[in-house]
Amino acid sequence: MGKQIPWTFKTWIAKFKNVDLPIGDLAAYIENASDFPLSDEDDDDLSTLTEYFVEKNSRTEPILEIFILAWNYYQVSC
Repeated sequence: MGKQIPWTFKTWIAKFKNVDLPIGDLAAYIENASDFPLSDEDDDDLSTLTEYFVEKNSRTEPILEIFILAWNYYQVSC
């Protein structure tokens, strides 16, 4: 069985919202995005979130790349 992560990506990334780096920009974006798909641990998966950012990528160019880097950091920090 896989390791249980004690938080979701959304709660984890919120810690970075005041960081003056791209991860902080992503955290602020997620905090202000009313349509962000993460509401509970069941939605906390790479495919759901990647799909969301692929859709948003056309409007905010580097957001998908920043998300992928942040997701990888999130996974190793658990």
